[in-house]
Amino acid sequence: MIRLALLLFLSLPAAAQEGLRYHMQVWMRGETTPMETRFRLVATEGTTSHNRVKKPRMGGWRLEADRTQGTPYAQALLLGRAERLLYLAGPSPQTHAEPIALRFGTRSLPVWSLEMPKGLRASTVLVEVAPGLLALCDLSARFERGDLARIELHLESLDGAHFLVPAEAGTVLLGTLRAWAQEARQEPEDGGTIR
Repeated sequence: MIRLALLLFLSLPAAAQEGLRYHMQVWMRGETTPMETRFRLVATEGTTSHNRVKKPRMGGWRLEADRTQGTPYAQALLLGRAERLLYLAGPSPQTHAEPIALRFGTRSLPVWSLEMPKGLRASTVLVEVAPGLLALCDLSARFERGDLARIELHLESLDGAHFLVPAEAGTVLLGTLRAWAQEARQEPEDGGTIR
Protein backbone atom coordinates (compact mmCIF):
# COMPACT_ATOMS: atom_id res chain seq x y z
CA MET A 1 0.00 0.00 0.00
CA ILE A 2 2.85 2.40 0.86
CA ARG A 3 4.59 1.57 -2.42
CA LEU A 4 1.39 2.32 -4.32
CA ALA A 5 0.97 5.69 -2.56
CA LEU A 6 4.60 6.58 -3.23
CA LEU A 7 4.27 5.54 -6.86
CA LEU A 8 1.15 7.72 -7.28
CA PHE A 9 2.89 10.68 -5.65
CA LEU A 10 5.95 10.33 -7.86
CA SER A 11 3.83 9.90 -10.97
CA LEU A 12 2.04 13.22 -10.40
CA PRO A 13 3.22 15.96 -12.72
CA ALA A 14 5.99 17.93 -11.05
CA ALA A 15 3.87 21.07 -11.18
CA ALA A 16 1.23 19.42 -9.00
CA GLN A 17 3.78 19.07 -6.22
CA GLU A 18 5.11 22.62 -6.48
CA GLY A 19 3.98 25.83 -4.84
CA LEU A 20 4.60 28.55 -2.31
CA ARG A 21 3.59 27.74 1.28
CA TYR A 22 2.17 30.57 3.40
CA HIS A 23 1.06 31.07 7.01
CA MET A 24 -1.69 33.64 7.59
CA GLN A 25 -2.94 35.12 10.87
CA VAL A 26 -5.86 37.55 11.24
CA TRP A 27 -6.73 39.34 14.49
CA MET A 28 -10.26 40.74 14.76
CA ARG A 29 -10.73 43.82 16.92
CA GLY A 30 -11.05 42.90 20.59
CA GLU A 31 -9.78 39.34 20.10
CA THR A 32 -6.49 38.21 21.64
CA THR A 33 -6.18 35.01 19.61
CA PRO A 34 -5.85 35.18 15.82
CA MET A 35 -7.67 33.10 13.26
CA GLU A 36 -5.02 31.34 11.21
CA THR A 37 -4.40 29.00 8.33
CA ARG A 38 -1.57 27.54 6.33
CA PHE A 39 -2.01 27.26 2.59
CA ARG A 40 -0.17 26.64 -0.63
CA LEU A 41 -0.28 28.89 -3.68
CA VAL A 42 -0.24 26.65 -6.76
CA ALA A 43 0.33 28.19 -10.18
CA THR A 44 -2.09 27.27 -12.92
CA GLU A 45 -1.20 27.20 -16.60
CA GLY A 46 -1.91 30.13 -18.81
CA THR A 47 -4.35 29.95 -21.65
CA THR A 48 -3.03 29.16 -25.10
CA SER A 49 -4.25 30.66 -28.30
CA HIS A 50 -4.69 29.05 -31.68
CA ASN A 51 -3.02 31.97 -33.47
CA ARG A 52 0.16 31.44 -35.44
CA VAL A 53 2.09 33.78 -33.18
CA LYS A 54 2.08 32.28 -29.70
CA LYS A 55 2.30 35.20 -27.31
CA PRO A 56 3.22 34.45 -23.72
CA ARG A 57 0.05 34.09 -21.68
CA MET A 58 -0.47 34.91 -18.05
CA GLY A 59 -1.19 32.04 -15.73
CA GLY A 60 -3.28 32.01 -12.63
CA TRP A 61 -3.21 30.58 -9.16
CA ARG A 62 -5.29 28.60 -6.77
CA LEU A 63 -4.96 28.38 -3.02
CA GLU A 64 -5.04 25.04 -1.21
CA ALA A 65 -5.56 25.12 2.57
CA ASP A 66 -3.89 22.64 4.89
CA ARG A 67 -7.06 21.47 6.64
CA THR A 68 -5.12 19.82 9.45
CA GLN A 69 -3.83 23.18 10.70
CA GLY A 70 -5.42 26.48 11.53
CA THR A 71 -8.69 27.76 12.93
CA PRO A 72 -11.53 25.28 12.33
CA TYR A 73 -14.30 26.52 10.00
CA ALA A 74 -12.43 29.75 9.18
CA GLN A 75 -10.24 28.57 6.32
CA ALA A 76 -12.62 29.52 3.50
CA LEU A 77 -12.94 33.03 4.94
CA LEU A 78 -9.18 33.37 5.35
CA LEU A 79 -8.40 32.03 1.86
CA GLY A 80 -10.88 34.49 0.38
CA ARG A 81 -9.04 37.30 2.11
CA ALA A 82 -5.61 35.87 1.18
CA GLU A 83 -6.47 35.96 -2.54
CA ARG A 84 -6.54 39.78 -2.31
CA LEU A 85 -3.19 39.95 -0.51
CA LEU A 86 -0.86 38.14 -2.88
CA TYR A 87 1.66 39.30 -5.46
CA LEU A 88 2.95 37.01 -8.23
CA ALA A 89 4.11 39.16 -11.11
CA GLY A 90 7.09 40.94 -12.56
CA PRO A 91 8.44 44.19 -11.12
CA SER A 92 6.05 47.15 -11.14
CA PRO A 93 6.71 50.90 -10.70
CA GLN A 94 6.01 50.46 -6.95
CA THR A 95 8.70 47.77 -6.47
CA HIS A 96 12.39 48.38 -5.87
CA ALA A 97 15.29 45.92 -5.73
CA GLU A 98 17.14 45.88 -2.41
CA PRO A 99 20.81 44.96 -1.88
CA ILE A 100 19.95 41.95 0.29
CA ALA A 101 18.74 38.39 -0.10
CA LEU A 102 16.75 35.93 2.01
CA ARG A 103 17.58 32.25 2.27
CA PHE A 104 14.90 29.61 1.76
CA GLY A 105 16.47 26.19 2.18
CA THR A 106 19.38 26.07 -0.24
CA ARG A 107 18.18 29.05 -2.29
CA SER A 108 19.11 32.67 -1.75
CA LEU A 109 16.39 34.96 -3.13
CA PRO A 110 16.85 38.66 -3.97
CA VAL A 111 14.64 40.97 -1.89
CA TRP A 112 12.42 43.69 -3.32
CA SER A 113 10.55 46.38 -1.42
CA LEU A 114 7.09 47.66 -2.24
CA GLU A 115 6.07 51.29 -1.74
CA MET A 116 3.20 51.73 0.69
CA PRO A 117 0.42 54.24 0.05
CA LYS A 118 0.48 57.18 2.47
CA GLY A 119 -1.47 56.75 5.67
CA LEU A 120 -1.26 52.96 5.69
CA ARG A 121 0.34 51.15 8.62
CA ALA A 122 1.68 48.21 6.65
CA SER A 123 4.93 46.71 5.45
CA THR A 124 5.73 44.18 2.75
CA VAL A 125 8.69 42.23 1.46
CA LEU A 126 8.80 40.60 -1.97
CA VAL A 127 11.31 38.00 -3.13
CA GLU A 128 12.41 37.13 -6.65
CA VAL A 129 11.42 33.46 -6.91
CA ALA A 130 12.45 33.16 -10.57
CA PRO A 131 14.19 35.58 -12.93
CA GLY A 132 11.89 38.60 -13.26
CA LEU A 133 9.14 37.01 -11.12
CA LEU A 134 8.36 38.47 -7.70
CA ALA A 135 6.24 36.84 -5.00
CA LEU A 136 4.99 38.13 -1.68
CA CYS A 137 7.26 37.06 1.16
CA ASP A 138 5.88 39.03 4.13
CA LEU A 139 2.91 41.29 4.73
CA SER A 140 2.09 42.94 8.04
CA ALA A 141 -0.77 45.44 8.41
CA ARG A 142 -2.50 47.10 11.39
CA PHE A 143 -5.78 48.97 11.31
CA GLU A 144 -6.92 51.67 13.73
CA ARG A 145 -10.63 51.15 13.17
CA GLY A 146 -13.03 48.60 11.77
CA ASP A 147 -13.55 44.95 12.62
CA LEU A 148 -10.10 43.93 11.44
CA ALA A 149 -7.21 44.82 13.77
CA ARG A 150 -4.17 43.13 12.21
CA ILE A 151 -3.07 40.78 9.41
CA GLU A 152 0.18 38.84 9.11
CA LEU A 153 1.03 36.78 6.02
CA HIS A 154 4.40 35.03 5.70
CA LEU A 155 6.01 32.81 3.07
CA GLU A 156 7.24 29.72 4.90
CA SER A 157 8.75 27.64 2.12
CA LEU A 158 9.25 27.26 -1.60
CA ASP A 159 8.45 23.84 -2.96
CA GLY A 160 9.75 24.97 -6.31
CA ALA A 161 9.57 28.08 -8.40
CA HIS A 162 10.49 26.93 -11.90
CA PHE A 163 6.82 26.17 -12.61
CA LEU A 164 5.61 29.60 -11.47
CA VAL A 165 4.59 32.16 -14.07
CA PRO A 166 3.23 35.69 -13.67
CA ALA A 167 -0.44 35.49 -12.75
CA GLU A 168 -3.12 37.42 -14.58
CA ALA A 169 -4.26 38.90 -11.23
CA GLY A 170 -0.69 38.85 -9.92
CA THR A 171 -0.67 42.45 -8.70
CA VAL A 172 -4.00 42.30 -6.82
CA LEU A 173 -2.12 43.25 -3.61
CA LEU A 174 -1.49 46.74 -5.02
CA GLY A 175 -5.22 47.43 -5.36
CA THR A 176 -5.89 46.11 -1.85
CA LEU A 177 -3.22 48.39 -0.37
CA ARG A 178 -4.70 51.41 -2.19
CA ALA A 179 -8.20 50.54 -0.91
CA TRP A 180 -6.92 50.15 2.66
CA ALA A 181 -5.13 53.51 2.48
CA GLN A 182 -8.25 55.22 1.12
CA GLU A 183 -10.37 53.72 3.92
CA ALA A 184 -7.79 54.80 6.51
CA ARG A 185 -8.02 58.42 5.27
CA GLN A 186 -11.81 58.53 5.34
CA GLU A 187 -13.74 59.37 8.49
CA PRO A 188 -16.09 56.46 9.17
CA GLU A 189 -19.78 57.33 9.13
CA ASP A 190 -21.05 54.03 10.46
CA GLY A 191 -18.07 52.74 12.43
CA GLY A 192 -16.19 51.86 9.24
CA THR A 193 -15.13 48.41 8.17
CA ILE A 194 -11.82 47.36 6.73
CA ARG A 195 -11.81 44.64 4.10
